[in-house]
Amino acid sequence: MEEIEAVYHQPLLQLVEQAHGVHAQAHPEGEVQLCQLLSIKTGGCPEDCAYCPQSARHETGVEGSGLLQLEEVRAAAGRAKAAGSTRFCMGAAWRQAKPGAEFERVLAMVRAVAELDLEVCCTLGMLTAEQAQQLAAAGLTAYNHNLDTSPEFYGHIISTRTYEDRLRTLAHVRAAGVTVCCGGILGMGESERDRLRLLQTLANLDPPPESVPINALVAVPGTPLAEQPPLEAFAMVRAIATARVLMPASKVRLSAGRLALSPEAQALCFYAGANSIFTGDKLLTTPNPDTDSDRTLLAELGLKPEPAAGPLPQAQRPAPARLEDAWAVELEAMESRRQRRRLRAAQGEDFSSNDYLGLAAAPEIREALARALADGIALGSTGSRLVRGNHAALAAAEAEFAAWQGTEAALLFSSGYAAGVGLLTTLLGRHDVVFSDEHNHASLIDGMRWSGARRVVVRHNDVAALEAALRRETAPRGARRWVVVESLYSMEGDAAPLGAIAEACATAGAELIVDEAHATGLYGPEGAGLAAAAASPALERALAARLHPCGKAIGASGAMVAGSRRLIELLTNRTRSFVFSTAPAPLLGVQIAAAVGLIRREPERRARVHALARALRAALRAQGWAPLGTEDAPIVPVVLGAEERALAAELQLAERGFDVRAIRPPTVAAGAARLRFTVHAGQSEADCARAAAALGTGMLAAAAR
Repeated sequence: MEEIEAVYHQPLLQLVEQAHGVHAQAHPEGEVQLCQLLSIKTGGCPEDCAYCPQSARHETGVEGSGLLQLEEVRAAAGRAKAAGSTRFCMGAAWRQAKPGAEFERVLAMVRAVAELDLEVCCTLGMLTAEQAQQLAAAGLTAYNHNLDTSPEFYGHIISTRTYEDRLRTLAHVRAAGVTVCCGGILGMGESERDRLRLLQTLANLDPPPESVPINALVAVPGTPLAEQPPLEAFAMVRAIATARVLMPASKVRLSAGRLALSPEAQALCFYAGANSIFTGDKLLTTPNPDTDSDRTLLAELGLKPEPAAGPLPQAQRPAPARLEDAWAVELEAMESRRQRRRLRAAQGEDFSSNDYLGLAAAPEIREALARALADGIALGSTGSRLVRGNHAALAAAEAEFAAWQGTEAALLFSSGYAAGVGLLTTLLGRHDVVFSDEHNHASLIDGMRWSGARRVVVRHNDVAALEAALRRETAPRGARRWVVVESLYSMEGDAAPLGAIAEACATAGAELIVDEAHATGLYGPEGAGLAAAAASPALERALAARLHPCGKAIGASGAMVAGSRRLIELLTNRTRSFVFSTAPAPLLGVQIAAAVGLIRREPERRARVHALARALRAALRAQGWAPLGTEDAPIVPVVLGAEERALAAELQLAERGFDVRAIRPPTVAAGAARLRFTVHAGQSEADCARAAAALGTGMLAAAAR
């Protein structure tokens, strides 16, 4: 987020110039796509979107109408094409497209417009996966489904549909092979940070939307936002420019609210990367500049309408009929975005693994496993834990782990992902509210989404923002509020202020869940983690569960959830990723128990890791870099910005014998690609200095090329 803020807060002309340079590399200069938008079903929408004059909940004077006839739509599309539009968009005021006769009529409209060799876009509300496939088969080019605003501000604008609902529809559209048109509305009372969070969310969609409409609120009498002041023109320019920098390949559409922008402001928007507009004197129900005015403006600016395309680009064609072909298209798209990943053997000096304490190859643990094998331990568990897989070695490891953590019990899962998703889908109810740090891991995010709870994303490690969100966001009677954080973040390398977070939770009556993935074994009494290090009455009251993946400092695999006996019994009975999974092999229990014993007996291992982390950070600073993270954390990120730069750095370091991996979007935000160094107890200060020197001499030369 800091990188996006840095882009957005540049001096305005500098930002516009940067955005123009990005635009010039990705798009033909001087071309603007003309689109037309037709309301095919107006008014009567059951949603409560605060900006929308078509909501049945607002008294705006918009008269409802049924679905237009096919010939009316065909004629309107023909006129749009004759006027120079290359995309024809159809909008219906529905909460969700319902199967049946009306949806069949929409499919017929899509087919009719596609026959005119126009790009066809629809916005019909939420879609099922099947409906998205039907639209794709009919020839739909794009589907518009705006996120509207940031995840944090969304609840202030709409209560009848969740952010996750919108993301789910976008996923259905993507899976059907239809391109995505998705943007937002500025000027609804949101903060500047909300605008940036919207852009961050859009840019982190995988892939980003092919079309990004940026709208300014048209304050319609009768809506809850009728009294909102007009958006400042420069705020629109900044949003357009930042969107262009974050999403170079996307069409950025200067959409609703253009009547409030002067020709000069629109000119700045075009220079900053806007390359699409809606023409015609109406956008659904709100006014828009007429076609003649737009043509005059474009001519004065030396811009011309984008010519009609030939065959649609591969990304815009309906999904290939053969499954193998569809997979090939998807892989080629990843390749074009430099996001296609491949498995490769570990080579070079290890500065990338999570084996912080060197326990993955510890002789003492090998000996424990050898003894267990000699004693005849079973190689497989033969079933789930609740059937026949509850081996004594697994139960012993759980008892050892709980004693280490000072909890009543612990439960072993087959992976950290299974534990995170399982824990959250079990504990969180669909009426609950969950407050999530914006840098939480994917397993936590998926668990929160699948639980159905309302998710409120909170600025990273910002206790004041968390306290404000806890005051603002209440839960219905009988529901709970949860706070989910990591104790040490995997991409930033910084520690959470757990003491202050626990105080906020205790004060607000919220339950706290802490993922200790990268802190287990490295911090706290006997290496028990940062939650143990931050022990306090408030933490004891608030902490409902702690999650400890075992594939990092413990050097094994799987994950433990530690907590009360009732918590563990509940998970044993209700968590699907536990109940319906074959139990881990008994040897894993032996390995985890041996590793925990070694961690408790040998504090010098973690002390060594902290010293090396400080040494690597110092060596990187000496080379002119500014590594992120807590000073003694074993994760040492160096942000390089562009993906190409990070990949070049990874290659240069590999050529010099160092295994350091580039981390790219969507794992991190666009423009925040980085190298992620990790240190391990078996390294030396000299190793760290050599790695830093290799980055200092090799990567800068590569970047210059």
